[in-house]
Amino acid sequence: MIDVFIFVLFFYFLLISTIGFGFLFQKIFFNSITNFEDQKIIYIGFYGLFSLTFISLLTSLFFSHNYIHNLIIHFFGILFFFITKVENKRSYLKTIFFISIFTILAVLISKTHDDFSYYHLPFTKYLTEHKIIFGMGNLLHGYKLLSSLFFLNSTFYLPFIEYFAFHFSSLYFLIFFNFFLFKEIISKKNHEVTKYLYLFALVFFNLSFNRIAEYGTDKVGQLLIVLLIIKIFQITCFDKKKFNYENTLLIIPLIAFCLTLKTYFLPYILIGLTLFFFGDKFNKVFKIIFFSKSFIIFISTLFIYFLHHFISTGCIISPISATCFGDNLNWALDKEHYENLSNWLEQWAKSGAGPNFRVEDPLIYIQNFNWVSRWFEYYFMGKVKDQLLILISVFIVTFILFKRFNVRLKTFNIQKEVLFFYLIILTVFFLWFVKHPQLRYGGYSISFLTLSIPLALFFQKFENKKFFQKKFKFLIIFVIIIFNLKNIDRINNEIQRTDHYRYDNFPFFAIPEKDFIFETTSSGLTIYKTKGHCWNIPSPCIQSLGKFRFTTIKKNGYFFFIDNRS
Repeated sequence: MIDVFIFVLFFYFLLISTIGFGFLFQKIFFNSITNFEDQKIIYIGFYGLFSLTFISLLTSLFFSHNYIHNLIIHFFGILFFFITKVENKRSYLKTIFFISIFTILAVLISKTHDDFSYYHLPFTKYLTEHKIIFGMGNLLHGYKLLSSLFFLNSTFYLPFIEYFAFHFSSLYFLIFFNFFLFKEIISKKNHEVTKYLYLFALVFFNLSFNRIAEYGTDKVGQLLIVLLIIKIFQITCFDKKKFNYENTLLIIPLIAFCLTLKTYFLPYILIGLTLFFFGDKFNKVFKIIFFSKSFIIFISTLFIYFLHHFISTGCIISPISATCFGDNLNWALDKEHYENLSNWLEQWAKSGAGPNFRVEDPLIYIQNFNWVSRWFEYYFMGKVKDQLLILISVFIVTFILFKRFNVRLKTFNIQKEVLFFYLIILTVFFLWFVKHPQLRYGGYSISFLTLSIPLALFFQKFENKKFFQKKFKFLIIFVIIIFNLKNIDRINNEIQRTDHYRYDNFPFFAIPEKDFIFETTSSGLTIYKTKGHCWNIPSPCIQSLGKFRFTTIKKNGYFFFIDNRS
């Protein structure tokens, strides 16, 4: 029982701290929230996660994220929560607590994501033991693909709970995601089209994203990007006559947050640019945004994030070889390496690479849609088909509930702004499909938007205000039941496991004991070696027992990995 108490205690301790930073961020960069009914409150949780991420990205340049560092941070988070004045703060906390109660089963996992033991946990643990190391990306493929989620999770490394709190952030994303959607659906100010989109998102993503172990670094970003794109859709297409520049400024920091979670969200910038085309006056919008606090934090966040990319890999944006400078740096790999890595990732996304499969000529395979037939057979008919069935089921259930009422069609003309916006959505969908057609690489979000926007436009043709007033609660109950039944079934199966993923330490996930050896370099850095994944072995850890091929040097208090083959 003591483990359960520690688990729950730290879960809510960190949740409250995160919210506290959200309140502080809101107060510094925007007007303070004075009422629970203020729609700006939908961003608070995400602002908190963003603030902790920004702090982590900044401080890791100078310090390791050890117990002391993190306890200081969360002490202030708790302090900000209690001293920040928000009318009806208790109502906000009650709602968040209610959502957490009905979603917390998702974080009870025994088997983690396959990449968790490979590089998610080792990289995050490295941040808790060291300040940044130049050339860290040289050690492992996964270390070249930086996600700010690792930096966020490193701030959750605390006494007693340690790295078992690293999955909390994923559930926090889901909790704040659901709160955002709930508030937007019940809002009387929102257009019916966007209400339907928020409704579709609530049902689909809770039914699809119900196991934290499967989130990795991909799905949390997609939760956030879906909300932001729907909000941009709302601002540019349905709030045009009453265009509120504050609504635009509110989302700009979170766009930066998305880009740091995964760089494959860069094409989504196309959608954000619509804000400049549909404002009342382009010049006015331009000046307001580019001279705002929001844009300053946007630029600052991306600068620090890409600085980390450069320090770890020698690239501004890894693995885009055009941004790599390794040819001129002794601690970074050359452009050719990243060209090969980029091709391999594309090959993998197109079902041309895997643990037990390689195509004979990768470059020919990934070009000119040569990959489509195999991708369709091995990926679409499995993973994509299952997700499409869930999404189609959401549409059908919603339609059936709606049709129980007497409805009448109303006239509706599609605005040019809506058509232009949807054209951009289709453009991003095309870019995703031709380059990295895996759901984890933004496919969930862009596929959802591509299918949902036309359906939302169709559904809103039917006049029936009672739908949201009387039927929304049934969908909420339905989602809660299915979400928890799926997790109960999963937990029951995990308890019965007999392999190294067995639930020996409930409610904490399984971590197998790993044998390792170590050596200390002449510069004073200890390198740990093991066979297979590093798991929670001290850092830096390499997945080989062979000879360490790197030389380490120390300059101005920072370690550098120098490849001996250079």
